[in-house]
Amino acid sequence: MKIQTTIPLSSIYNREEDFSADLADNLDELRVGSFEDTETESRVGTRRADIVAVGEDGTLVIENQFGRADWDHWGRLEAYARLKEAEVAVLVAEKFEELMILTCNLRNEDSNISWYLIQAQANSHEELSFHHVVGPAIDIQTEKKVEVGYSEFWQPIRDGEYGELFAGKPVPISNDGWIGKTINHIRIWLCLNDQRSYIQLEFQGENRLERRAEIMALFPKSEYDFRCKETSTFARVVFPILDKGRKDQDHWNEIREKLVTMGTDIYNKINESEL
Repeated sequence: MKIQTTIPLSSIYNREEDFSADLADNLDELRVGSFEDTETESRVGTRRADIVAVGEDGTLVIENQFGRADWDHWGRLEAYARLKEAEVAVLVAEKFEELMILTCNLRNEDSNISWYLIQAQANSHEELSFHHVVGPAIDIQTEKKVEVGYSEFWQPIRDGEYGELFAGKPVPISNDGWIGKTINHIRIWLCLNDQRSYIQLEFQGENRLERRAEIMALFPKSEYDFRCKETSTFARVVFPILDKGRKDQDHWNEIREKLVTMGTDIYNKINESEL
């Protein structure tokens, strides 16, 4: 039996700023609302917030750190959130002490801001997942209860109804923005947010750009629609699937079919190439 182990974020990212940049490109994975216009190291008075974003759900402020969350970061988050008049405030860390969890719950009782503590974990394949430790019991903007349980969207895929490649364990709702596979140190993610669905490939390491160029030669532009993105840590490729997502429940079967079909095609081409 192989037990999946966690590794510290600092073994993947050289600096917390690198983690911020990566997180800013993947805000949907936090499941705290719809935010698109992101800025890292955003000026707030004489200081800088790790991430500030705006979108359909107002303004979002994020502070993130390696290891256990400390009170200095919590204090900064409180100050930045109030100065930015944020609707949502998030502290992302690997661990939280009990008193901070209690404090965050109290903030959600006496504040118009939605406060979150979100645990970031990385497994031995350097795949990240995010788990809500504290969140508002009621979403103040939409007056909807926070979802619990497992993702309804992904369950037929995980049950093997669309083939065995992406089958597996149920996906928690708090982490239902993607599922994935790893092949030859390349991560293939099937991704879903409220408005759209897409496939994302991730390459990491010092030769990530060269590695991406080598692999993408398998996918000529005449046959595949994609765009490339980079951060200081990852090289990515995004294959758009549909301008339909989580909110388009009447189209879920179509989204699932297209995600799995494209994901399987990409996986097989990489696997058969032996690159």
